[in-house]
Amino acid sequence: MSAELQRVLAQIEHIELARAQGGLPSDLYAEARRRLDAALMLALATDAPGAAPGPAAAPRARWATRQAAAVAALAVMVGGTGYAWKGSPRQGAAAPAGWAATSGGLTPPSPAAGASAPHALGNDAMVGMVQALAERLKAKPDDGEGWAMLARSYTTLGQVDASLPAYAQALKLAPKDAELMADYADALALKQGRQLTGEPLTWVKKALALDPRQPKALLLAGTEAYNRQDMPAAIRYWEQVVAAGPAGSGLVEQARSGLADARQASGASPAPVAAPAAPSVPQAKVGGMVRLAPELVREAKPDDTVFVFARAAEGPRMPLALIQRRVRDLPLRFELDDSQAMNPAAKLSSAQQVVVTARVSRSGQAQPQPGDLEGASAAVALGRSDLDVVIGARVR
Repeated sequence: MSAELQRVLAQIEHIELARAQGGLPSDLYAEARRRLDAALMLALATDAPGAAPGPAAAPRARWATRQAAAVAALAVMVGGTGYAWKGSPRQGAAAPAGWAATSGGLTPPSPAAGASAPHALGNDAMVGMVQALAERLKAKPDDGEGWAMLARSYTTLGQVDASLPAYAQALKLAPKDAELMADYADALALKQGRQLTGEPLTWVKKALALDPRQPKALLLAGTEAYNRQDMPAAIRYWEQVVAAGPAGSGLVEQARSGLADARQASGASPAPVAAPAAPSVPQAKVGGMVRLAPELVREAKPDDTVFVFARAAEGPRMPLALIQRRVRDLPLRFELDDSQAMNPAAKLSSAQQVVVTARVSRSGQAQPQPGDLEGASAAVALGRSDLDVVIGARVR
């Protein structure tokens, strides 16, 4: 399961929640879903490992991809992996719902505590999908992303004992994945009675050594410091989560809640932390011309869909900005910027260099299909407005 696919699924869950709570107007919801659905198809297209399967293998490969997507989507709907981070770690006060009091402070609940939350599929369906994923990994033990997804799925189901060997195998295959280390620390803490001391804290420190801004590792480190009554350290860790954003995300709100308690316990001002202003990125856009190669003009119909999107030249292949047009609009003068982002936390301005791709989709789907036409730019810096993207190759 790729990071891009997990990110898109999380974004879909976020806007669905915002809509259910009445915080997202219908027109903005429809536009966001249109972009996210296109991004989901792109992510699914790049998620399947290896070369394109032959005709006999295609149905099985497509099923495996759909299965992985369903497992990830269900994990999101149940409430994510690891601790259900709710409330704040108050000590000497009434515990927030779902938190457990211990001699060392308050710890978050087991994910099993939230297993009764409503979701699209029944628990039996999720168990079945997880079991199928486990069986598939027996035949492909070198699939690091698969092991990570299996571990997180077990944790979501409350099967912590089963998750630990899966996490260990995933980390053997991805020894520098800070996010995975944080999730492993989370599961280890659950195993030892929701205590972060010892081995869980060791993995938290390893995660932060690799990525000092890893949000879950910072959140766990803050909780461990709070339980030691080291309020300055707890405040320092949680302030970093809040500063990293994006505002409104679950991790940020949980850290913000913890900050209020830590400040109160230390006698510091309870004033909320203001999110830092977004760094000024000059010319956070890229543009130019998209045109169809003369030799392919006859292969495209005027009403065929054209997708133009930019992704980071290095890192996740998730589109950072995307527009949709028709072949009749070609040649097309385009400009991509942060206003076309599908996720406020993954904007064009977050990349140093980008690759712009243009694709003629006969099916109207963003997922590339055999017979589609495509072209891409070289990696370029933001601010360029003179790109010449030629759609000159057939997707095979």
